[in-house]
Amino acid sequence: MRTLKHAVTALTMLGWIMSGASAEEYDIKVATPETPPSFDNLYLQVAYEKGIFKKNGLNVTSFIQLKGGPLATTAVVSGQADVTATDVEGIIQATKAGYPVRAVSSPSNKLSYVVAVSSDIKSFQDLKGQSFAVSRAGALSQYVTFPFLDRENVSRNDIKWLSVGSSKDRLGALLAKRVKAAVLYIDNAAEIGNNPDIHILANIADLMPLYPHELLLVRKDDIDNRPEKVSRIVQSIMEACRFLAEHRAESIDLFIKYTGADRAIAEYTYDKLVVMKPWGVNGGMTEKILSAAMETSVQNKALDGPIPLTDFADFRFQADALRRLGGAVPE
Repeated sequence: MRTLKHAVTALTMLGWIMSGASAEEYDIKVATPETPPSFDNLYLQVAYEKGIFKKNGLNVTSFIQLKGGPLATTAVVSGQADVTATDVEGIIQATKAGYPVRAVSSPSNKLSYVVAVSSDIKSFQDLKGQSFAVSRAGALSQYVTFPFLDRENVSRNDIKWLSVGSSKDRLGALLAKRVKAAVLYIDNAAEIGNNPDIHILANIADLMPLYPHELLLVRKDDIDNRPEKVSRIVQSIMEACRFLAEHRAESIDLFIKYTGADRAIAEYTYDKLVVMKPWGVNGGMTEKILSAAMETSVQNKALDGPIPLTDFADFRFQADALRRLGGAVPE
């Protein structure tokens, strides 16, 4: 009986210890890659605004809104942020340069970009010598155009790349006739409406169907020393993706709050996206999409050749978050 009591006491104390560990809160600094955000990558705002981070024991001490994947990647690399969502090629370049960061999921694993151009542009050949709006040099909004330029034998140096900022800013530059072309999210493309001066030249996904839009990025220091923190971050973003897929009205309201979009445009965008299933409700990161992205990096001459996926990605936390949430849900 005494032995049994000692065993029960030991188990109770172990339970308290484990409960205390799981109850520990972590301060996190979040950086968003796009301001204003697109509907594709609204999950960071959802996790923040809907209390998902807080519910999972993550205290957001700073919510930094940036303009462009390169800035978001730099924020995590430099320690200004603990987590962001950014483009895969930027992550590959960062790890190739020796920076200790890793992708841990893909909350936005499909591209919904389009190339919008002025009415006199009929092909990518017509863009030679013309101004093209991107967020920043080397950003996703620039290099997703490379396969289209290559297909039509247009040198990248023949284009006058103009760093403008967000998709909304790029649309503004196109409408103001500062540029002849811009890569836009579909919510901004919808704002063009029946404008006779602008038309859609290409859908990026036509040539890049497997390319992920964004990967969730964290520092390796957190992976090695605070793995529980990383698991909670991945779980929170996975829950936010599920919220976006399941709560149309609230998602639209939040999108309008952060973008000021017209409600009809917001509703149109949501309904288009939900059919595409762009949100990583089960994490979204697979070997298949990372291999496709790496192949594109090689074609873009950003890489000399393929590298091991584990050099820039860690699948363990996505698997752990799925386990904590009770498994995968229908996509």
